[in-house]
Amino acid sequence: MAANNKRSPKTKPQGSAQASPATAPLVLPRKLVAGIQTVDLSTNRGVDIPLPDAAPFYFNTSIQSIRASANAYEAIRALVKISPDVSMAVVSYVRLANTELRFKVFDMGQQLSDDGSKLLLSILTNLTHLNDYSYGYDDRQPLSSVSETMLNEILLTGACAMELVLDKVRLPFRLQPVSPSKLRWRISPVDTGNGTNHKIIPWQQLQGATVILDIPTFFSARLDHDVTVTYPKPPLESALNAAVFNAEVLEDIRRAVRRSGHSRLVVTLNTEMVMKAMPTEARGDFNKQKEWMDSVRSALETQIAGLNPESGLVLWDTAEVDYLNSQIGASGDYGPLMDIVDGQSSTALHTPLSILGKRTTGGSQSISSSESLLFLKHVEGIRKPVEAVWARALTLALRLYGFEGYVEAKYDPVNLRPEDELEAFKQMKQARILELLSLGFKTDQEAAQDLNTGLRAPGAPPLSGTMFYEKGKQAMDPKAVANGGDPTRRALTGDAPQKSGGASQ
Repeated sequence: MAANNKRSPKTKPQGSAQASPATAPLVLPRKLVAGIQTVDLSTNRGVDIPLPDAAPFYFNTSIQSIRASANAYEAIRALVKISPDVSMAVVSYVRLANTELRFKVFDMGQQLSDDGSKLLLSILTNLTHLNDYSYGYDDRQPLSSVSETMLNEILLTGACAMELVLDKVRLPFRLQPVSPSKLRWRISPVDTGNGTNHKIIPWQQLQGATVILDIPTFFSARLDHDVTVTYPKPPLESALNAAVFNAEVLEDIRRAVRRSGHSRLVVTLNTEMVMKAMPTEARGDFNKQKEWMDSVRSALETQIAGLNPESGLVLWDTAEVDYLNSQIGASGDYGPLMDIVDGQSSTALHTPLSILGKRTTGGSQSISSSESLLFLKHVEGIRKPVEAVWARALTLALRLYGFEGYVEAKYDPVNLRPEDELEAFKQMKQARILELLSLGFKTDQEAAQDLNTGLRAPGAPPLSGTMFYEKGKQAMDPKAVANGGDPTRRALTGDAPQKSGGASQ
């Protein structure tokens, strides 16, 4: 991207100072910036240099290492790899939240626009499927992956960010998510036409160079933003103490189980019998006696240590074999303690125990259903900032093509029922939409959007307000069908009484 945009966008003539937003001229961005970091710092190493895997490997890592994290972002990213509860909570949120993303395009009169919808569909096709094959390997991610990344960043950082990357002719080329944990914020003056004001803008530090992101192609939004705090805070920050304590308890239980939780094979040597078997030359020397006793014990330890579960053990009468049974089941029941710890983790992660897979005892099916319903409300909440970023980025993409309007983005509702079971509900929804369309409460474009059928075919007759739905129900009325399809039609036989039979006179 270059510093100056030489394109001359078409704008409407300037109106009076009292012009409404719907009639205000469209102003396209005239200044862009190059150098935004959208990937890891390890990629800034040069050309044709293999990139190392810089991600930490957390296998067999103690939870104590989390306490040395520099900030909440690093701690939560590490817990996602170490803690099963945090990992399950994040995966459940993202998988449920990442439903089909729907877009509606409106003109400046707040009406759905078929032309804008066609243009947006063309832009999304170019961003996803079509490629300039002279470019080589296409490293652009599909829209679902971009959406998944931003939902994941919402949970890990409390915000999401995206850059609309433009090509050499200043048209949309890719949608690149950016981690808010890599951003810094500063105060910048801005001229609002009514005196100088100030705003908070993002910037990055790239290998000693400062890149100011006060550009129109960069977008961000926050979740549950605290106006007294400049930097976004992750919603799972409250789970840090609970997750670390949970892991420490599990480590303590693991050590206790390894030491006293399993039955052990105990071999008791009969000292008198061993002394009788001692060689004569060793009996008069204490040191030789000790060496003999130690050698007998070491030889027996080596033999027992190498036993397999199916191996037999044959000993002289100098030793007795027995089992030291574990008493952990009677005196070391960790169940109540783990219930308390799991409850704290569930509360801190805003994730019910049934979602974490820990509803093993207690509760009922109705409790799990209520918890799942509340969890879906939380899932819908984390999608709001992502929808806002999508809408703003695609609105700019449309305007770069000369369309004056805006985009609304909305995820499909989360539903845990199978698709086949939802057919009856979809039928009722369709009937309601068609009835509103028939009565004129919805336009043809709105009905097509709500039904997810795509744009109507060219030349299709308008249906809004035509009462077609009422006519269709009357045509399907059994009485109307019996009367030839006309509910007001009467029998043509008249009022004369019918003869019951017999010959006519």
